[in-house]
Amino acid sequence: MVSVRPSIRRGFTLIELLVVIAIIAILIGLLLPAVQKVREAAARMSCSNNLHQMTLSLHGYHDANGALPPAFKNPGNFNSGWGWGALLLPFVEQENLYRQLNVETTNFGGNRSPSVSADLPVFAGLTKTTLKVYRCPSDTGPDLNDQRSGHGLSNYRAVAGPFSFPFISVNQDFGGVMYMNSKVTLVGITDGTSNTLAVGECMWDANPRPGFSVKTACIWAGYTGLTTGGSARISNIMCWVDPATATVNGTAPQAFSSRHPGGALFGFCDGSVRLFRNGGDPNNIRFMAGRSDGIIVNSDF
Repeated sequence: MVSVRPSIRRGFTLIELLVVIAIIAILIGLLLPAVQKVREAAARMSCSNNLHQMTLSLHGYHDANGALPPAFKNPGNFNSGWGWGALLLPFVEQENLYRQLNVETTNFGGNRSPSVSADLPVFAGLTKTTLKVYRCPSDTGPDLNDQRSGHGLSNYRAVAGPFSFPFISVNQDFGGVMYMNSKVTLVGITDGTSNTLAVGECMWDANPRPGFSVKTACIWAGYTGLTTGGSARISNIMCWVDPATATVNGTAPQAFSSRHPGGALFGFCDGSVRLFRNGGDPNNIRFMAGRSDGIIVNSDF
């Protein structure tokens, strides 16, 4: 008679289980940076596509109106007016919103500043519309800018010009392609459209810069000054966020800025988009902000 020995099923010991968990944790730790890198690459591509669409839309506006849009339309004072983001709506597949806002017949904010008055008309909530084309996927900001009466947030500013200097007049020419009431033509960009900046990134910053009381970032609908949304001058006003420490490199308030690791994207007047790397020569960016200063920069960004 053959005896059959019962099989004994042996489970994992505690040590073996801990080893398996440790191996899984190590694999996740190795995989996570790769996943984050792929995710950021996709976000940067989407941001680049936004800038490309905006800069091409500038050409559509130019064809329809004979000039590039101003940073904002102003009736002759320093109060608010429709910004370039609103003026481009028909050319970024938002013509219905453009018509609902009555951009051609009304003035944004009723000639008052949306940065200081919380009771401004918001056109039945239309200026609270979140527009994907004006948002960088890497940015962590809210859909509505609580520093601008809750209007829709934007992560992009027009480039007003290369240098910082006091206002001389309401319609002062800052040397770039979009500033208050500007009407710059493509033929007027004598430095070449491929050498001249049009639009740059601007991140949402939850913490104001030292000595300043306002947060960074913009609204897509309107504009009230060089620090509130429509445009900005380039004069050492660049900063980036260090993704490892979440700290800001750079001291300028309302700067062209980005949450992309290592740099910020800019759109040029010819429709191209390029990354300016952190630590580069700010003069390269400054000279590219001018449309006709005769300084052509050829360097690695």
